[in-house]
Amino acid sequence: MDNGTTVRVLCRKLILPKNDDESLQWLIGSPFFPQFTVVSTIRCLHGQQSETLSPDFAKEADDIRALIIKGFHVIGALIIGKDGDLEQNAKKAINAAFKLRETLNGVNNLGNVDLIGGVAGSSGGEVKFFASKSGDLKSVKAVNSVVYEEEPEKYVWERGCLLRCELPIKLSVYVPANKESGDNILNGSF
Repeated sequence: MDNGTTVRVLCRKLILPKNDDESLQWLIGSPFFPQFTVVSTIRCLHGQQSETLSPDFAKEADDIRALIIKGFHVIGALIIGKDGDLEQNAKKAINAAFKLRETLNGVNNLGNVDLIGGVAGSSGGEVKFFASKSGDLKSVKAVNSVVYEEEPEKYVWERGCLLRCELPIKLSVYVPANKESGDNILNGSF
């Protein structure tokens, strides 16, 4: 990982809560886009003992599997409302993202994946991003280049891929037993 690392954010704006509560969001990306391209965020829903900065990774993984379609995955985490040492907080975010990926993919299927950690203090302001090579907390480096796309739809259309989705729907039709003709069903009158 070099100093020319760029984080590209396709969300219109990262949604930061207005209250003073600390929270954790998962950063979602795709291998179809350049490295460290944030397509979306998902708020951490399951904290251990009601603390969102200590996620229940098993429950989080179940939700993430249901929410994220194929071709997208967790590329990092964002800690909001935590003042203090930015790099230490970013390491906590990267570690949480690594553990979630480990829970989702299994220990043997992690590969060498680089992760990002973001930190936004309780006073608001800009999000500061840090990157880590293969989830190694000793290799955390500040990211100096953060690009917020003004036209994310255009960016996705030009560089992304089209997704095909089939959703089988089973629809039950109930017909009153006293009707003699099936013609009324086709007309939409019962």
